[in-house]
Amino acid sequence: MKARVVFYYGKFVVLGIALFVLFTYVVMLLWNWLVPELFHGPEINYWQTLGIFLLSKILFTGMGSNHKSSSSKKFRSGRHEHYKSHWKKKFEEKMNGRCEPETGQEDSGATGDAGSKESME
Repeated sequence: MKARVVFYYGKFVVLGIALFVLFTYVVMLLWNWLVPELFHGPEINYWQTLGIFLLSKILFTGMGSNHKSSSSKKFRSGRHEHYKSHWKKKFEEKMNGRCEPETGQEDSGATGDAGSKESME
């Protein structure tokens, strides 16, 4: 039974390594096809491609744990509701009465509505 489980998961490990090697090779081919012609850059070999690939991974995603999972845990924990309600209340206090039409002045043209007939005459 244990050998069957190792073989089952071993297939995925081998497939993952093969896909990584293939992806690195494809990046090398694209680099050697585009960069020398477009930017007059050098052609690179497989190991240089692997180095560039790993360097870009470190620079663009970092080396630590998955940062998205820790932030999503905080978001789902419910602590954000306090801040959300605080800023919503602050917004409503600031905007109180600014978006509602003024009563009793619809026909007088005092609202400054430049698109009405009265202001056009």
